[in-house]
Amino acid sequence: MTYDFAFIDVASLDALWKQIYQAISEGIERGVLSPSEKLPSIRELSKTLNISRSPVENAYIHLQLNGLIESRPKKGYFVLKNIKREKTVAGEKESEIKKEIIYDLSGVGIDPNSVDISSWSRQLRSALKMQDKIFSEGDPQGEPELREALAKYCFKARKVKTSPERIIVSSGTQQLLTELCRMMERKGKVAIESPGYSQGERIFRDFGWDVVSIGDVEELPGIKLKEGKYDIFADITSNRPQMPLSSVVKRRKELLSWVSQKSSYILEDDYNGELRYFSRSFPSLQGFYPERVIYIGSFSRLLLPSVRIAYMVVPEDLAENTKIKSSLYDQTASKIEQLALAGYINEGHMERHIRRMKNIYQKKSKEMMEALKERFNERANYKLLETSLLISIIFKSNTNIELLKKAALTRGIEINNLFYDKKGNVVANLSFSSIPFDKIKAAVRELSDSWRDLIL
Repeated sequence: MTYDFAFIDVASLDALWKQIYQAISEGIERGVLSPSEKLPSIRELSKTLNISRSPVENAYIHLQLNGLIESRPKKGYFVLKNIKREKTVAGEKESEIKKEIIYDLSGVGIDPNSVDISSWSRQLRSALKMQDKIFSEGDPQGEPELREALAKYCFKARKVKTSPERIIVSSGTQQLLTELCRMMERKGKVAIESPGYSQGERIFRDFGWDVVSIGDVEELPGIKLKEGKYDIFADITSNRPQMPLSSVVKRRKELLSWVSQKSSYILEDDYNGELRYFSRSFPSLQGFYPERVIYIGSFSRLLLPSVRIAYMVVPEDLAENTKIKSSLYDQTASKIEQLALAGYINEGHMERHIRRMKNIYQKKSKEMMEALKERFNERANYKLLETSLLISIIFKSNTNIELLKKAALTRGIEINNLFYDKKGNVVANLSFSSIPFDKIKAAVRELSDSWRDLIL
């Protein structure tokens, strides 16, 4: 069919893409364009209209997002059959995309195959049989059995030096930071890197602390600490694999040097520190300087998202305050789950679980990296973010990030972590944590097709 786009007015105040969008949508609405009818290619239409490709690309993307057309790999764009939609006008707020999520690349969840559910279930059943324990209130600081197990496990896994008396157990990191603010005898100044832990920043502010953002973590590994007086430095980056090895080593030396000269603390949030699977994990900072490092670990990402247990190891000078302050509040983590976790650790299940996770995620990361390089090839760069269970794909595009998210949704792909880096590149962090191994290639193929016309 020959398309008459004489209505396109380059002098109009309406953007060209909106005019193209409006014309095609009205053509579909009136039945001028039939279901399954092929539309002209982006190159063909831009040449016909004597305009650049960008307005045509933008119009076609919006038509897809509104459920009017679809892109078929290597075939082109086609009018959708049996269209049921809320009528919209280009430029106005589009109706919400209701699309079944087929491929979850958002980073929520873990691989079900990595968890030995039967072993965890046995520990829960064993805990329920401890009638001398489960019919009483728990220890506000955490069950003694779990704190003893954690003291041994932390040293073996992360070289953390502690005793059970210096450990406080809670339901999550946010709760632990709240407890930390309560046990500190005075408010002070806390340095949090940018980007950093926004929830942590909010908690410190709520308790009256002076929160200071100190710059980019990858370029300024602790250097700016010398420029001001800080009572706490919140460190969340020691195990970030995207940092070059030399930067990690330099950063750790600087932090330890800084804290050794001051009456301050380093707050080490060591989430997923055990999960380096291509290289050896760095031991914790706490192991080098237990007197000045406050250490936080968690099991919600390491074991099961539903197991809401985290713990904090405090220096000796805070231990007494920990005991006193904890006694004033109720236990926040399930006593039954704490007893079950203690047994799970003591019987060696946690170590076997970590080994299994490393093996699974190593294979999945290789599969996704190979698929990305095959589909996106030289159009993008790639970086494995090991302990975060992510692969970063970096590319140039003038397309709005929200449009990229929506374009992926049209193929049933959920991506949450999209942003611009300092060079103006689009960075998409794709998680392989919960997606099944046999769906990785299909997910990357669909993502590549949905972004085909959006990446330069």
